[in-house]
Amino acid sequence: MKRLFVAAITLSALLTAGLALSVNRVEVVALFKNKAVIRVAEGEGLIKVGETTSQGVTLISADAKQAHVRYLGEEYHLTLSSRIGVSFEPPGKSQVDIVPDRLGQYRVRGFINNRFANFLVDTGASLVALSSKDARELGLNYDRGEKGRVQTAQGTTDSYFMILDEVMVGGITAYNVRAAVIEGEYPVDILLGMSFLRQVGMREQGGVLTLTQKN
Repeated sequence: MKRLFVAAITLSALLTAGLALSVNRVEVVALFKNKAVIRVAEGEGLIKVGETTSQGVTLISADAKQAHVRYLGEEYHLTLSSRIGVSFEPPGKSQVDIVPDRLGQYRVRGFINNRFANFLVDTGASLVALSSKDARELGLNYDRGEKGRVQTAQGTTDSYFMILDEVMVGGITAYNVRAAVIEGEYPVDILLGMSFLRQVGMREQGGVLTLTQKN
């Protein structure tokens, strides 16, 4: 009986430790020079060297290969998560490979003015296009832009044209990107249009869309 009791305590301790490790797992889902996207317990965000996430992860250093972080008093060197299809070449030649989803659409994570965003690549859109709902969540003062009208599936509605300081996908960055903010909740996805795509290299091969940083 004593052995069974000890075994039960040991098993309980192992389960507790395993649960704590799972809950507090730290992942790096995107890497840049002196920046990284850190995920902890289903929350993630872009931080710069010297900054600390709300979950207590401090970024000590970062480059295209790994991030050096401090968490719960320990230091770790973390490589890029395999869940994100991003590869890196020498400076100025960053590359991101985007695999189509089950609908054949190219979706990718990125940032607008250092704020996290989900994009749908749309070569038929002349500009980056997003809803006013998404614009507010990104902290964009879109109502200061040039006002116009656009036709949507829901009818004609107000829109605002503005310049985004920075749009980033993987290690690829475009500056001064023209965008249209449409009043309401349309488009559902932020459309990564030609105002971004024409600033980068783009090719499709074997069903995979590859974007590369131009010099």
